[in-house]
Amino acid sequence: METTTYTALCERAGRWWTIRVPQIEGLSAQVRSLDQAEVMTRKVIARHLGIPAESIKVDVLPDAPVPVARALQARHAARQAAEAAGQATREAIEALARDGYPFHDVATMLSLSRGEIEHYGPVSDAATGLGSGPLPASAG
Repeated sequence: METTTYTALCERAGRWWTIRVPQIEGLSAQVRSLDQAEVMTRKVIARHLGIPAESIKVDVLPDAPVPVARALQARHAARQAAEAAGQATREAIEALARDGYPFHDVATMLSLSRGEIEHYGPVSDAATGLGSGPLPASAG
């Protein structure tokens, strides 16, 4: 089933959150708690458009104070950096294994322990001691 994504702009109004969906003029809702915004918005959109709620994806965007927005941006950047670092590390381990570097040199170059290297999964060249077989006792 194809899904369509809508945005739920949420603004605090006393003890409630007011939700506005900019893609559908005049469509709004209220929830008591921000964690209810996604479900409520999906229900309101589905009812308004006469389509199944399962075909709707909602991105909840609360109007948050500046420190919250900064924290969210930093957390998002950190997640992206961690993913990039993981991918680069996997690629480095595989490249070093293909080039025949011994396990302990790979571990030292990347500042990783035995367990950390194992975390990245088996490497294509088991002959270097970096593959899915047993690792050398001198490692890490």
